[in-house]
Amino acid sequence: MNYGLIIRRGLPAILILSLSVGYSAANTASPDKLTVEEVVAKHLESLGSAETRAAITSRVIQGSVIATVRRGGSGQSQGGSVMASQGVMSLIGMIFGPQEYSNERAAYDGKKLTLGELSPGSRTNLGGFILTHDLLFREGLIGGTLSSAWPLLDLSTKNPKLKYAGTKKIDGSLAHVIKYEPRSGGNLEIRLYFDAETFRHIRTEYQQDFPPPPVTDPAQAARQKETHIKLTEEFSDFKAEKGLMLPHNYKLQLTFDTSNTPLLQDWVLTLNQFVFNKNLDQKQFDLAAK
Repeated sequence: MNYGLIIRRGLPAILILSLSVGYSAANTASPDKLTVEEVVAKHLESLGSAETRAAITSRVIQGSVIATVRRGGSGQSQGGSVMASQGVMSLIGMIFGPQEYSNERAAYDGKKLTLGELSPGSRTNLGGFILTHDLLFREGLIGGTLSSAWPLLDLSTKNPKLKYAGTKKIDGSLAHVIKYEPRSGGNLEIRLYFDAETFRHIRTEYQQDFPPPPVTDPAQAARQKETHIKLTEEFSDFKAEKGLMLPHNYKLQLTFDTSNTPLLQDWVLTLNQFVFNKNLDQKQFDLAAK
């Protein structure tokens, strides 16, 4: 079976996973759109009361996962998933068992990002994307409200540049769109989507575009096109957990839109076990820790 999943890069990593408001807002208010401040405030209300949000400091969430390669290979794997976070620290793990494509693991201990490997020097395409764009973890964006590091919980910590970008239909429903730009910069275009009725966070898109390389042959130049790399997170099936309204379905989709090696792969996590306020050691967020 050809999974089309593996890239080569070196980073040692070991982890055993047990599976049992101050910010910059650039907008102008008008009757037909909201300000960034209004969207963020309504979003936080949709998540839970201020008292509940402040009282829950850590999260350990487990469930199942199905990984599917739809383009650039073929195959499907099923396994278990775990997400954990405390403060700005977070990790995501997907374990598929003793096979070539055995795991997806990434963790941030508040200072550095570490990633799992399939074998020494062998990392997945998702792992390579996260390694290249570690701001997903540094900014606390990955996992959305499933993570205690979600930057909208305390915008003064990351102080990103936010801009209201209107509305867009997502799966037939209207959503408010906010552009997110980290203070540290970066080469990703990041958009956050919030349901227009509930203001729950339902989607994040990370996209990077590359122009085609210069060539001298006019015929070859006419055939070339831009390369687009995109990671999308989707959140659905919201239910209350200890006073927080959290998604129980979490989907990641990675797309490489290239002329030579197109790729479309997704991971669907179904989450059913939520544990809050468990004291987690910083070493649990370092995949290289012994």
